Amino acid sequence: MSEKPIDQQPGATRQMSSGGNRNALNKPVDPQGEREWSYGIFDCFSECGTFCLSCWCPCFEYGKLKSRFKHLQTTGKPHPQGGKMLNMDCLTYDALHWVGCSCFVTRPTRREIRNRYNIQGANDSDFLLICCCDPCTLTQESREIALEEDSLRQKSSDV
Repeated sequence: MSEKPIDQQPGATRQMSSGGNRNALNKPVDPQGEREWSYGIFDCFSECGTFCLSCWCPCFEYGKLKSRFKHLQTTGKPHPQGGKMLNMDCLTYDALHWVGCSCFVTRPTRREIRNRYNIQGANDSDFLLICCCDPCTLTQESREIALEEDSLRQKSSDV
């Protein structure tokens, strides 16, 4: 039996998207490919709802943030419900918060977010920021994630 020759070249396959724009505000990058946060640490006051929740119920904001971030990492899409507040991450944060150790969960999360978005920083400075103003850091992280989520929503509405 002889094989039938192929008459056509294979077509290009569509690349799977691994996320939205991770530098939506087009911040300049340094020679290491890293950039600054999209919003400064004290820009938290312009995101009043997130900041207030981070002040009065930080465990809920952390749970929601972590839920949104995990969903982005695993699916490449925004969380369909905008994140879930009450989850194991929320409870862990709350338990550690009451003994003054919530930084043991928030610092690794901040590092993961910095790594995902190629943001400049170091664990030591993260630790100091979290200790001085955890609501500000939670708000900053939430806003960074929101930029990628917004770019993904925009991309899906363009299709």
